[in-house]
Amino acid sequence: MILDEVCAQATSIVPNGYYPVYVDVPRGHQQFCAWHSTGSCAGTQVTFAFFFNLDGDPGCDPEDTSGLHSQGMAALANVSGHEWSEMLTDPHLDAWYDSNGAENSDKCAWVFGTPLLKFSNNSQWKIQGNWSNAAYDASSGFANRSGLLGCIDGGNYK
Repeated sequence: MILDEVCAQATSIVPNGYYPVYVDVPRGHQQFCAWHSTGSCAGTQVTFAFFFNLDGDPGCDPEDTSGLHSQGMAALANVSGHEWSEMLTDPHLDAWYDSNGAENSDKCAWVFGTPLLKFSNNSQWKIQGNWSNAAYDASSGFANRSGLLGCIDGGNYK
């Protein structure tokens, strides 16, 4: 259904392009704050992601206390970073998973190594870390919820 909407709305499909879909529908009782998948539009492989309206959703709140963003915008930024990273590392849903079926962002979900990441446009956002096998092998990065070192983010990798 979401893939059909991507194919219908995209004006110029790019091979292996990424198409995020943001809607005004609250998450309700859905398990995930957002998700990504892959499919084909007229024979062209694409990756897409789906994002609920997360305003007032405590289950998707990164608890950004900076005052720079609304709660809903902070939540969307965090889960957008999560899905973006997984899309880059797993565009066809056939990439690395750990023994529990977690992708790189899942292994560091809701763990933040840097209070606010600063982007090239000088905006600052609270974005969770992502798993790095290289950081894990070097006993570096910061710990995930299981206590394993290996999470990294744009501001905290040693």
